[in-house]
Amino acid sequence: MVKTANFLPAYEALEKERGADSLTPLRKGGIARFAETGLPHSRLEDWRFTDVSALYDADFALARPTAAPLTSDDVTRLATRSGLVFLDGHYCAELSHVPQGIAVRSLTQALDDPASRALVRQHLGHHADKDRRPFVSLNTAFVEDGVFLHVPQNTKIDEPIHVLFVSTDKASHPRNLIVVEDGAEAHLIETWVSLGDAAHYVNAVTESVIGANAHLYHDILQLENDAALHTTAHHVLQGRDSRLTNHVISLGGALVRNDLVVALDGEGIDTTMNGLVLARGRQHIDNHTWIEHRKPNCDSHELYKAILDDQASAVFSGYIHVFQDAQKTDAKQSSANLLLSDRAVIDTQPQLEIYADDVKCTHGATIGQLDEDALFYLRARGLPPAQARNLLVHAFASDVTDGLSDEAARARVEKLLHERLPGDAPGA
Repeated sequence: MVKTANFLPAYEALEKERGADSLTPLRKGGIARFAETGLPHSRLEDWRFTDVSALYDADFALARPTAAPLTSDDVTRLATRSGLVFLDGHYCAELSHVPQGIAVRSLTQALDDPASRALVRQHLGHHADKDRRPFVSLNTAFVEDGVFLHVPQNTKIDEPIHVLFVSTDKASHPRNLIVVEDGAEAHLIETWVSLGDAAHYVNAVTESVIGANAHLYHDILQLENDAALHTTAHHVLQGRDSRLTNHVISLGGALVRNDLVVALDGEGIDTTMNGLVLARGRQHIDNHTWIEHRKPNCDSHELYKAILDDQASAVFSGYIHVFQDAQKTDAKQSSANLLLSDRAVIDTQPQLEIYADDVKCTHGATIGQLDEDALFYLRARGLPPAQARNLLVHAFASDVTDGLSDEAARARVEKLLHERLPGDAPGA
């Protein structure tokens, strides 16, 4: 039986409230596909390690634009740096700081502006695959607002653009569109947080288009409370000689699923994808990545690490597809996992599918516990057991955290690592 929870009646009520607009055909296609497939289940290969049954009977109210209980003090406390602010997926203009001279705004504003409307229509819904991914079809059914970033040709934005997504106790479906034109460069940092301890559901989709010889740095900090349900899909199309540098840091949420799909659709492309999971209690965090090497002479480098304590569980499934014409591909994929408890569980599946014969492709996975010899060495030099343990944990995570080029984002992640590892304070 297809499970759709309360999403179908929520869609019908919203369409009746909103009436027809330019996105109505896109939404209708999304809800029609979601009605066919419903929510995924563990009998599907891509979901066999992740149980989303918590959503089957979920009854979160659908978030609507509102003058909500979010203040400038809350933003200062929750944000990594000042920037755009979204509450339950809807833009808060009065709390946002928009960088001067940069075409970054909400998706709703972009659709209202004739200068950007054509660009939105050209790309929105054309890259994320709603037919094979049920949460993309669900997001498409409710598409309304999110981040729109357009970097014109040969424009280089020196300062990172920060976006804060705040959730309360609702269901939200943010839709983001990023277009970096030929020769342009930008750095986007998303921070996802909760306002309070209530459970909520976020289902986000991002479509990114990176033009020829362009570069997008994209960092995602998922720091929601331990009751949050969070599914996200990020679909990227890269042009010739372009670069993508992507970091996904997942520290919060009861159930988290991150899908990252990257198509290398030109020669000379370089892609770097790094991820870090720190889970405790009964958290479950799942990272699925797909890399399509479609053209020759492209490089991809992928490193995902997980640190699991208590009864936490995590999944890494990395898939690299090298097309027949993609000669001279150089693809590296690594999954490294550290278990701090005998009850923690990791399922890791690095995968290669290669149809070209002149390639260099490697993949591997490791699962282990802290090195007892290293612990003994540190304790012999006067460090208490907890500090020695956590020093090793921080060293394990640093391969990913050191890659965060924004100092504020890196400092925030390192601070949270200190707070979440018991006994990490000096003198412990």
